[in-house]
Amino acid sequence: MSTQPTDELKQRRAEASRQNGRKSKGPVSPAGKYRSSMNAITTGLHVELHKEDLPSFYNLISTDDREDYLRGLQAHYRKFKPDSEVEQGYVRRMTSEMFQFDRNTSLYTRAMQEELDTVLREYPDIDMDAQFLNGHKRSITQREFFRTIERNKKAHLQAYEKLMKLLAQSRKLFPLQPPEPVDISADSNTLEDPGPTPEVVAELLGIADQAKKEPNFVPPAYVLNFLEDKEFMQRFAPNYDVADLLVRFGRVKPPIAA
Repeated sequence: MSTQPTDELKQRRAEASRQNGRKSKGPVSPAGKYRSSMNAITTGLHVELHKEDLPSFYNLISTDDREDYLRGLQAHYRKFKPDSEVEQGYVRRMTSEMFQFDRNTSLYTRAMQEELDTVLREYPDIDMDAQFLNGHKRSITQREFFRTIERNKKAHLQAYEKLMKLLAQSRKLFPLQPPEPVDISADSNTLEDPGPTPEVVAELLGIADQAKKEPNFVPPAYVLNFLEDKEFMQRFAPNYDVADLLVRFGRVKPPIAA
């Protein structure tokens, strides 16, 4: 491969990059858009925003799919049928370990895909086998990252297996007759995204108020993303007027004069 690409090759690479960029639509669901818009919040004051209030412990982060986690939890309930709160705790933690195992698998896949995409952007005419080979060669530079992922997967799988053994031992050594009623409503209710807390909404609207009062003040992107989301504004601040701000910062086109 030439180390000095021609102008024609550069143009082909640029076009390939543009086409790849068009394929990424970003989050589609309102919840996904909201979580994405909150990615800019990184200070300790906003840590709670990235936690999901699941029973007994925090398990999800802002980029996780709540519905996917709940489907896994409900599948574990159907499979293991806990008959006490103790067994229910084992099943919840088993679900958590398997969910985190899958999260690390997704990280590995995403990292490898980014390497393959980089090769394709630089050499758009390369065949699949060469793309795969060069992508793996490049991943060697991130060896510690991939090793960490594999260690995490192993740890979560071992924890899952240990919890499953503890569940089996609990049933064998301490059978509960008759079975204790198990309340899973708290788990089911987490399916609905709670959205931001009232304190966070108040802070976002406070920043928006500042932008209304100070012509030179530019609010952070995550605030504009929030104001632009019609569904969330209707849910959390239905009477707040954002029209002028969205026009001013180019989020919507100004109305056409009659």
